[in-house]
Amino acid sequence: MKHLLVVSGLLLAASTAVASNFVTDNYLNNPHGKTNKSSMDEAVVSVEDIHIIELEETIDLGFNVNQYLPENFNPLAGKDDINWKDIPLIEIPENVDLDTKIYLPKDFNPLKGKDDINWSKVSLIEIDEDVQFNFNTQDYLPTGFNPNK
Repeated sequence: MKHLLVVSGLLLAASTAVASNFVTDNYLNNPHGKTNKSSMDEAVVSVEDIHIIELEETIDLGFNVNQYLPENFNPLAGKDDINWKDIPLIEIPENVDLDTKIYLPKDFNPLKGKDDINWSKVSLIEIDEDVQFNFNTQDYLPTGFNPNK
């Protein structure tokens, strides 16, 4: 999971850097915003051209954190001690056995009575009735809305 987060972060940083360099280069080459379609298509940035700058900011917490850490504390100790290739992955099979019969009535049949209605004897009546709304729908649509576009 940690590796996935690290890889995701690197991909996000790389894509952000590429987009930032692309926008900056286009602005520096064309500061008035007039873009040339062919110059936009030809601007391909290779991965080797991406430079990542890490800024180190000091954070003042208002107290000395070293007073609260053990002697010879090393936050990176043990970082590379786990060999992920030596850890076997065990897939737990999902055997979901739902017994729904305990929740249904005795002798339940969902298809009981399915063919009891003779549809040829049922007369259907079409009701031509206008639906009346108590409000104007145009009040809730954008100006110039045309549903046929």
